[in-house]
Amino acid sequence: MAFIPKKPLFLILGFLAALQITLFSYYSLAEKRETRAELADLSSQAVMLSASIEERASIVKGISSFVQTVGFNAAPELYNNYLVTAYGNASHVLNLMIAPDGLIRYLYPLTGNSAILGKSIFLDPALSSPGLIQETIRSRQITIDGPRLLAQGSYGIVIRQAIYDGDSFSGMVSATLLIDDIVSQFQLKDSAVYVTAANRTFLFGSPVPQEGTQITAPLKIYNQNWIIASPLHPHKKWESLRSVLWIDLATLLILGFILYIIWHQSRFNRDLERVVNIRTQELRVSQQLYERLAHFDSLTEIPNRRYFMEQLEGLLQSAEPSQTYTLFFFDLNRFKEINDTLGHSTGDQVIRALAGRLKHRDLPYKLFARTGGDEFVMLFEDMPVDHIPLIARQISDCISEALHISGAQLSLSTSIGIALYPEHSLDKEDLLKFADFSMYEAKQREERNYFLFDSDLRERLQHKRLISKYLHSALEREEFVLYYQPQVNAVTGELIGLEALIRWNHPEKGLIGPGTFIAAVEEAGLMIQLTDWVLREVCRQLCEWRQDGMKLLRTSINISNSWFYNRNLMENLFDILQEYQLETDVLEFEITESTALLEEHYPLLQQMRDCGIVVSIDDFGTKYSSLNYLKHFPVNKIKIDRTFITGIGISSIDETIIESIVFVASQLGYDLIAEGVETAAQAEFLVRHDCPYIQGFLFFPPLPAAEIRRLAS
Repeated sequence: MAFIPKKPLFLILGFLAALQITLFSYYSLAEKRETRAELADLSSQAVMLSASIEERASIVKGISSFVQTVGFNAAPELYNNYLVTAYGNASHVLNLMIAPDGLIRYLYPLTGNSAILGKSIFLDPALSSPGLIQETIRSRQITIDGPRLLAQGSYGIVIRQAIYDGDSFSGMVSATLLIDDIVSQFQLKDSAVYVTAANRTFLFGSPVPQEGTQITAPLKIYNQNWIIASPLHPHKKWESLRSVLWIDLATLLILGFILYIIWHQSRFNRDLERVVNIRTQELRVSQQLYERLAHFDSLTEIPNRRYFMEQLEGLLQSAEPSQTYTLFFFDLNRFKEINDTLGHSTGDQVIRALAGRLKHRDLPYKLFARTGGDEFVMLFEDMPVDHIPLIARQISDCISEALHISGAQLSLSTSIGIALYPEHSLDKEDLLKFADFSMYEAKQREERNYFLFDSDLRERLQHKRLISKYLHSALEREEFVLYYQPQVNAVTGELIGLEALIRWNHPEKGLIGPGTFIAAVEEAGLMIQLTDWVLREVCRQLCEWRQDGMKLLRTSINISNSWFYNRNLMENLFDILQEYQLETDVLEFEITESTALLEEHYPLLQQMRDCGIVVSIDDFGTKYSSLNYLKHFPVNKIKIDRTFITGIGISSIDETIIESIVFVASQLGYDLIAEGVETAAQAEFLVRHDCPYIQGFLFFPPLPAAEIRRLAS
């Protein structure tokens, strides 16, 4: 710039500025006029699209009114005739559907739609977008689902409305529209118009590149917030400005070339220096960003597991012989329920808020980090052991303070595991692992919410590792044995059945109960194999007893949830029964309440019942279901859990629960047995309340097969 006189330079710059301002003003006015016209047309199309879908929604309203008028107990011909009539008056409708209690029972036309007849809208994910069925029921309003891939294989929109009997949900009606029919109507005027969701996800129409100039109009249809969009074609403006643009381009090229020649020499060094400086700054910023992403948690902005472990390793390596560290490992109790009920977004807000609260609380930690999920660690330097309860209480109090997130007040609690350096380990991984195990130990204890790692827990961990080590070959070495606990009629003293209970005859540890190794079996993926072995061994033993002249007693087997996912379950079961020439009524399958709550298992459980196998619930009332659920369970028998039995004579609540279970079971025709009976008072209470069938140490402990033979004789 030193080579250019100031006055000519200012004139050139002034000329360029005036030219650009003039062109810009002209462009802006032309663009605004065209945009207004296009927007008015687009809004008109949005109204037409809304009216088109509203016309189809009126069919759903009509069906809903019809069903509410006649109810769900009318003759099927009445519903089918109505659907035929409604379909004939509709246009561009794929099908009409009525689903009492969520089961698709009435559908027209069947051609092309028969695949969904008889299916449950609650159980088949292909029939609805996730969560939308519950939204329809909850809102009591018409909802639109889609566009999405339908169960019939084509793309379409489903318009639904829930039917209520008073305050109770009684069914669902819907109409399905094909996307192609909507698009064919929608694009009659302008083939370039298309529709997206509020998050700009393309729904239907003719998509155009998102980067181009577009105009949009919002479209609210029931529960859907759509955006109707169209590319803006400035062809008229371009025609009027083409000559001006050529002049502008030529002028800019000439002036740019002149300026380039004049400025080239003087600006070269400065441009080069500036580029180098900018690139250096970018590299510095990128390096800082990389370091932060690598070492800090993006959600909470506190150190992550990687950074914590690196710092911990450095501290341990440089620690003086007399130096100590105390590691606190803690998480949020029942945090999964927050994610499941309030959503993961709320869960993230909870984690972020608690991390900030802990970070700024007056806690003398050396390191504080989030290791993942809802888990945090704090490291304290040279902390006296008698200060551990105080710090644990401060952390607990900090977390338990009321938290207001998304309009909800949350009350949280924590479980804390603690490990010491160098007392418990010199290794960073072991310290973290010991603190982690201690945290889960704290969850099992009621007296306090923290646990300091000790020799007993170390021994149990070593025991668990030893069990896992030998578990895979235990089946091959035939180390498992079955004990049988008799079930008794407390009134007559008669033996009425047996429960098969597995034991592991470990070569080093001796006889091990199932509570010690069943969890390891699940983790190792061996539960199906182990259950198959138990089933075969029970049938073999029953066959042997029969050959000895012993009267066969129905024998119950504990069945895990994973066993139901065995594809050849029923085939294998009948093969084993046939091999030992046994009838199905000699077996009883005990399932947990959690398994009974899974509706996906109902057909298989019903098949077992139909073929003569007794199905019982092993721990009813200890989970989440109520007595009302019993009428839905495909079972024959209920086993009252020992947790209620121990409350007899102590807790009136437990006694009331037992009385309620007995009453409901009798009304539903279910057999009943109580387990864990250890005192005469418990037995007397049960007999007095019409539950004479008893299993427990009051009569017999689990016995080897040989003892059962002697007992029966």
